[in-house]
Amino acid sequence: MLQGAWQDWTNGILGLWIILLPFLGFGVDLQRMLLIVTGIMIAVLGFWSASMKRKPSGDGGGAQPPM
Repeated sequence: MLQGAWQDWTNGILGLWIILLPFLGFGVDLQRMLLIVTGIMIAVLGFWSASMKRKPSGDGGGAQPPM
């Protein structure tokens, strides 16, 4: 499961960014824009991570070939 570790860390950092954003002193319009951009990044990473975790079964169910 090390393959998707960087996506988990990125989502964690973006979550912390959302928590800290109101306390950083940005204006309301800038905060709104930053939240929209952050939400888009989280959605893209989440959908991409979910699509990478699916592995197609090329052999029709995982049966091993006869030896």
